[in-house]
Amino acid sequence: MREREKEQTLLRKIDSRIVPLMLLLYLLSFLDRVNIGNAKLANLERDIGLVGNEFNWSLSIFFIGYVVFEVPSNLILYKVRPSIWLPTIMIGWGITMSLMAFVKSYAALLVTRFLLGAFEAGLVPGLVYYVTIWYKRFEQSFRMGIILSGSTIAGAFSGLLAYAIVSLTNDDSPLKGWQLIFLIDGLVTVVAATFAYFYIADYPEKAKWLKKEERSMVVKRLKDDVGDTDYKKPRDHTFDKGYILECLKDWKVYMSMLMLLGADISIYSFAFFVPSIVNGFGFNEVISQLLVAPPFLLACISTLTISALSDRINSRGPLLMLSASIGIVGYMVILYTTNSNILIAKYIATCIIAIGIFPCTVILIVWLSNNLSPSLKCNIGVAMVISVGNLGGIIAAQIYRPEDYPHYVLGHVIVSGCLLAVVGLSAIQHGILRKLNTQKSIKIKTSGYDDVEDKKELDDRNPKFIYCL
Repeated sequence: MREREKEQTLLRKIDSRIVPLMLLLYLLSFLDRVNIGNAKLANLERDIGLVGNEFNWSLSIFFIGYVVFEVPSNLILYKVRPSIWLPTIMIGWGITMSLMAFVKSYAALLVTRFLLGAFEAGLVPGLVYYVTIWYKRFEQSFRMGIILSGSTIAGAFSGLLAYAIVSLTNDDSPLKGWQLIFLIDGLVTVVAATFAYFYIADYPEKAKWLKKEERSMVVKRLKDDVGDTDYKKPRDHTFDKGYILECLKDWKVYMSMLMLLGADISIYSFAFFVPSIVNGFGFNEVISQLLVAPPFLLACISTLTISALSDRINSRGPLLMLSASIGIVGYMVILYTTNSNILIAKYIATCIIAIGIFPCTVILIVWLSNNLSPSLKCNIGVAMVISVGNLGGIIAAQIYRPEDYPHYVLGHVIVSGCLLAVVGLSAIQHGILRKLNTQKSIKIKTSGYDDVEDKKELDDRNPKFIYCL
């Protein structure tokens, strides 16, 4: 069997073991954080006595817990095996979600939402880190696209589940519709986490389900991918606080923070409020739950398509600009379709928005992880960026105010501005990285490459580390 065929066979084996489970974990995490939007239409506010902006703050406090615990959680992951840490935090948020079904007051809802964010904080950066220790850089976007498409599947499933539950419950049911939404979602997460303890493979060098030859091939592929920068097994790195300082000094980290902040404001505001936005078009509460599903399903298709194309053509920035621009078009249609009777046009625009905004997060995170090295710096940098990016969830929860219903002009304008900023910043970063690659190429050609001296730069500054564009 030729070497290329062996490599493709190995990739399929790794994919079948890793990607479906990671997709399930992220799907459940996103479902558990956004199902509160469906619970709102199932009379959560009325039943526990929420007034004014209290519902919005119950959304925001999730991200406070998320931001506070994001980096610490990922540092723990670096010290503890993924097969232990990821299922453990899952059980934590699954139990919290189940308990949320029994809250009786605004204060109790705030506490459970904060804990939910704290437990979920380590998952996304953990998944990104996990993918980087198994796949080459231009194999990561499609895999992360599949995994993070769990958010779109969760959005669609959440609406369908809520529709089914609300349709089957009434005032005489022992549990309200919103209580069943929280309880069922939480219990499913706990069951999945228990299974994950036994199924997650920690690192290529220790994967018992791979043959010795296959384990060696995985490591060789990763070494070849990063050029002459030193490859180390993830578990062989000693923790160096200097990498935190390196991340704090790296302009790419700050640029990614700003872009992800804008993208997250767009995605979370859509995920939290699309049931209310659709309801504001003129559909009733039950039909609005059902109509939430198609935009998310289309977003799933677009996320997979864009991420696959990104790997195929070895491009990140241009596709990020394209995706954000599509989202802007959708919001412009909603804002300028002032006739409330044109329901179809507004609903189609909602689908266009979903198609555009959801691929942004995938491309952004993979673009950053591709351009940070070694793995510990990548791990810390990604966690820092996702932590700041999730501040967007706090903002997103506040911009669709009750008093702006049903048109939500303020929210739509803010999100459009955020997407425009993503387009501009990604264009700037793309240009800078292209210039740096040119400088590295010139250095190698004109000054030579000192295999001893230049290897002191074991990170992405190494002349033979080529930035992904």
